[in-house]
Amino acid sequence: MAEGYQGKQKIADIEARRKASASFTLELPDVTTQEQRKEPLVKKPVNKASLQALVNSTPFRIGVGRNGPRPQLRTVFQMRADHAATQDSLNYIVPVETVKKLGLVDVGETETGGVLETYLRRPDLGRKFSAEAKQVILEKCKKNPTVQFVLSNGLSGFAIERYAGDVLKAMMDGLKAAKIDVGTPVYVNRGRVGLLNDIGAILNAEVSVILIGERPGLIIGDALSIYAGYKQRWEPITTDANRDNICMISKLGKDPLEAAAEGVGLIKDYLKYKTSGVALGEAKRAA
Repeated sequence: MAEGYQGKQKIADIEARRKASASFTLELPDVTTQEQRKEPLVKKPVNKASLQALVNSTPFRIGVGRNGPRPQLRTVFQMRADHAATQDSLNYIVPVETVKKLGLVDVGETETGGVLETYLRRPDLGRKFSAEAKQVILEKCKKNPTVQFVLSNGLSGFAIERYAGDVLKAMMDGLKAAKIDVGTPVYVNRGRVGLLNDIGAILNAEVSVILIGERPGLIIGDALSIYAGYKQRWEPITTDANRDNICMISKLGKDPLEAAAEGVGLIKDYLKYKTSGVALGEAKRAA
């Protein structure tokens, strides 16, 4: 019978190497910092100063260079980090404390039951309040308002937490200054834009407005949108053609207060022309 392998390393040597490796560290920069993002990675650019100015002018990935046919590792790591941020925003559930701080009535869930998989696979279920949510709305909200607000995380919970408060307050202040009646703002988890029809029908609102988190992207993962329309109903059904949208509200996009001012202006036009969406544009051109 052949002898087994006999190691030649001494136990003391192995322990010494283990001890030495325990103190080994690898210092890597944080590739998600602005300094790392704004450094052009093109090798030997014709005009380095102009390339730097171009990179500084936009949040988009330009001047990143290549390693042969592939992106450079820094770019790959930044994209992976940004993708992780989109997943965080998509999965984020706005805390009850935040909803209360915003002064909203928390009505609960849409017909998705708050399940993300259902929300993504069945958009239609995100367009209607659950039976329990409808009951809360009927019990706690003002009936027949001129303007009714709904807020929902939609596809980005961070959007509500970071920007919805400023937008909602500015819009309500603007409407109050214009002596326009506003109903009781509500919050619902996992809603979609079609909730405008549901809230309009439930409370008989003249104008329905929803502040909702947009689908996150690799540049902006926390954008908020304002969708609004006149006489939003299921019967007769109103569609996207009957609505207006102010989108990409974030620190890298449209300023929240500017968006709020535009939203108030739209609502004033709705009440003046008694319509919204495509028909509003036609009515204003004909006036």
